[in-house]
Amino acid sequence: MRHQQVSYKRIIVMCLLSWTVLSIDAALAAEADARSLKHPLVGYWESKIPETGCLESYWFKEDGTAVFTSGDEQLEARYEITPQPDVQGFFKLTHRVTLSNKGLDCTRQTSEINTEQTSYVLFQPDGYSFISCDDDNPSLEACFGPIELKNNASRSLP
Repeated sequence: MRHQQVSYKRIIVMCLLSWTVLSIDAALAAEADARSLKHPLVGYWESKIPETGCLESYWFKEDGTAVFTSGDEQLEARYEITPQPDVQGFFKLTHRVTLSNKGLDCTRQTSEINTEQTSYVLFQPDGYSFISCDDDNPSLEACFGPIELKNNASRSLP
């Protein structure tokens, strides 16, 4: 009988130890994933081109995929974004087009499948808008926006 009690205690201790290790590992993995809900990019964003009124939308999903629309163009992409901003405050965003309807975007251009683009994203302090730049130059000369948050995990569409 005593032998069974020792075995039960050992099993319980091993289960608790395993649970603790798995919990710590899961927490570390969630912190390392730039697309977790903690990352401000995850959500549905919109921007209007001032000169034409053309609407662009960006839906960044937690799983690293994105859906973009610009004018008549509809794209699907895979993206990566740095988990922390650089010293200038920019997040580096890279996306590769995986699907395109070949429509014309707001600038009357199309995006080809497998093309990759890198941009630098600078969020406003409140997190409800950002600008997108060709580089992380603080002069902001190569930027457009604002791109405004319309929906994320804590907000619904208007």
